Amino acid sequence: MHLPEVSRDSVPGLGHATTRLPHRILIIGGAYGGLMAALNLLSLAKGNANRPSAYPLPDLQKKLSRRGVHITVLDQRDGIFHSVGAPLAHVSEKASPVMWKPFKSFHELQHLNLTFKQGSVTKIDCKSRTAWYTDIHGVVQTEPYHYLIQATGLKRNWPIVPRAQSCSDYNKDASTLINQIKNARHKRVAVVGGGAVGIEFAGEIKHNHPALHVTLIHSRAELLSAEPLPAEFKDRAKMLLKELGVEVITGNRATVEEQSEGHYLITLTNGTTITAGAVINATAKHLPTTDCLPREAVDEEGFVKVTPTLTFPTSVPNSTAHYAIGDVCAWSGIRRAGGAMVMGQLAATNLFASILTSEDPDFAPEHAELPEFPAVMGLAVGDQAIVYSAGTGVEYGKKTMEVMFGEDLGWNYCLKYMGLADEEVKVEVLEEVQEKVEKIELLEVRDENSRQAVAV
Repeated sequence: MHLPEVSRDSVPGLGHATTRLPHRILIIGGAYGGLMAALNLLSLAKGNANRPSAYPLPDLQKKLSRRGVHITVLDQRDGIFHSVGAPLAHVSEKASPVMWKPFKSFHELQHLNLTFKQGSVTKIDCKSRTAWYTDIHGVVQTEPYHYLIQATGLKRNWPIVPRAQSCSDYNKDASTLINQIKNARHKRVAVVGGGAVGIEFAGEIKHNHPALHVTLIHSRAELLSAEPLPAEFKDRAKMLLKELGVEVITGNRATVEEQSEGHYLITLTNGTTITAGAVINATAKHLPTTDCLPREAVDEEGFVKVTPTLTFPTSVPNSTAHYAIGDVCAWSGIRRAGGAMVMGQLAATNLFASILTSEDPDFAPEHAELPEFPAVMGLAVGDQAIVYSAGTGVEYGKKTMEVMFGEDLGWNYCLKYMGLADEEVKVEVLEEVQEKVEKIELLEVRDENSRQAVAV
């Protein structure tokens, strides 16, 4: 396959593509995929070889861009939240403070060629290559770019993901929720929805607060009914919940009525009523955050119709300058953090290959193509985990939990896979660090961490 030619039209506010200005790259979304793309772009721009990858990537021969790059990451939040770890973070006082890490706290993200802006994108004009967003003060701003990576993920409700936009506000929300669960009236908590999130919430609540009576309610006859997984996996998930002491009710829809603060009446379709002191709703359908994109870029459900190289469909102007990664993509497999990080690395490599070719047309490496993702899932159920892949089948147990998730539901694995060290920067020394950031080398991803992170 030949490298697609990127339009060299001038970009409003940036000038013509042949100027000496750096290539402006806008990444919308600073979670797993977005940060993975940003870190890989910075590494490639330094002349480094590709990091270890799940799939083959083009050899860019450690070439440097003559113009260099400047990356802007735009996100509603002031940091990255480990959404995989939400079921643990939102029931454990010990876990919640470490699951949200402000962008400014990482050494590897303090780079002269990397800027973070906080706001919500409202419109993307692919033809003029301009983004409009509303900043945290409510002011509409514009952001011109040469290349764009859409990594905005799915819309999810609290407490499945944070509703706060700052670390401090999130910690307050998490503390309030944990207290509600811990001190639930009637010593009973109900989780409605037997998908992956509901199962993990029920398991974490019971594991961390064993004195509580925890009930998981699902409308279908089997758990994980929407997932393309073998019956053995679904049955084992139910068995692990019961071993923890979680009451599992299937085949019944639940109507929840809050009668007073901390007092909920749950009515099942079979007429049974349950009184609970706290309810976690894990039934909402998750929709892609792509309202800002042109209609021709997305399918009927709002997912981006990416090509195998992760560019926008050819019907979109300047399509080969626009990429999408992670949960917003219309792609095969079960959406997970590992897939988003794999996509982030592949998109970053293809994008940088386009940059090199735009400067030297004689250098035209083939773009990497993403294969179809098989159905893979890993679930943490209390102190045990259950995982499935076509190659290994169903595996479960405490050892599986240790290998696949560790003690923080895979947070450390994800950080290492992205290339982010555990050590954080104190805010008061950021100015000093900023002068030295050019000397900081990104943490190399260890081969042994790749398997864990991709499965999360």
